[in-house]
Amino acid sequence: MKITEKTYGFIVTFIYLSFALDSLLKINIGIKIHVGILLILLFNFIYFLTTSTKNKVKIYKSDVWLIIFGIYILINGIVKVGFSSLFIFFYFFLALNVYYFLSKNIKFIDEKVLYSFHILLISTGLLQFFLVLLFDYQLNFLGFEHYNKGSSVTLRLRGFFVEPNWFAIAFTFNTFLLFKNDAISFIKKHKILFLFTIIVFILNGSFGTLAVLIVTYGNKYLKKNVIIAVLLALLAFVGFYFIMQKRANFKKGKSGIELFNYYSRTEPFKRVLNYYEENPKVNIFFGNGFGSWGEKGVSNNLSVLNYKINPMSRDSSELHVFLFEIGLLGLFLFILDILTLYKNNLKSNFYIKGAIFLFIVSFLLYPIFKFYMYMVYYFLIRIYIRENKKDILKKKQING
Repeated sequence: MKITEKTYGFIVTFIYLSFALDSLLKINIGIKIHVGILLILLFNFIYFLTTSTKNKVKIYKSDVWLIIFGIYILINGIVKVGFSSLFIFFYFFLALNVYYFLSKNIKFIDEKVLYSFHILLISTGLLQFFLVLLFDYQLNFLGFEHYNKGSSVTLRLRGFFVEPNWFAIAFTFNTFLLFKNDAISFIKKHKILFLFTIIVFILNGSFGTLAVLIVTYGNKYLKKNVIIAVLLALLAFVGFYFIMQKRANFKKGKSGIELFNYYSRTEPFKRVLNYYEENPKVNIFFGNGFGSWGEKGVSNNLSVLNYKINPMSRDSSELHVFLFEIGLLGLFLFILDILTLYKNNLKSNFYIKGAIFLFIVSFLLYPIFKFYMYMVYYFLIRIYIRENKKDILKKKQING
């Protein structure tokens, strides 16, 4: 029995919104996997079975380097690490499935869905935070030892996500998607939603993602309206002050730069560079093999967070892990994909440039590779870039 387009649209909407609930909807089937991803795999499988070959896969110019990067890490891992690297590659495969599904169903992801996504993040974030604040109760998605008092995870708003940083990435990306090119118009129309957005950003306490948002819009209004720019700067200062105060509460005896988790990101990068200096220089070109960090990286004492060998583990940031695993060539291909997105984006859509920069910052600050498949909002950005360019080309053909 065929389902109606309205019903199918409802299912697509549910799948997209399910990513705002993150760990709440992860089920254990031998491995933990999100309900939304399971449904995406199911619908992609059905689509491939019921669609003619020529319509199944279409590779767009903006995605060429992404595909080349995927082929490279697959071959790199199998050659240098063995077939065990496929376990890590599987995360990339799932991410491509999510991207493919959204590309086929983008017409169902409208502005109402983005608003609903934002409201879900706000409501679940505040619920989780006040459960801790009022009842000292932690929503547990990883193990109670992970939420021991004294760690930054304990007192920061994170909603139904395992980590506050994952929540921050989702929340900031969605804010870009809502603000688009005109943050002021959004604020005027949705004052209460904006107020809660500020509150959530402060309680979450992630500097990097919030800084990208403020710099993106601050730069625009600085050129157009000094008064608005000053107000944004004041808002940024107040937010920064409260976040610093909040961090100082759970990092007793630390102040200033010590309140940032910079050491866990910069030190491993230095150790990776030292590792390459002590080994044949040619190794840095291809790396040690995709998926090798959890064993070879940890056994060489390159991490400051992980000391137990685990083939599936990443680290505090993807930058040094990528450099160690796939070398300069892999990093080059990864960067080429991002530069291609930036180049293909319309100059008028400056918010998309901000979102691309947010992705770069997330790559530099957080271990996003295994989180990549949950970043539905990032895949929307990729699709918007592609669709906007197609619209321009159509208009040129009509007018030409």
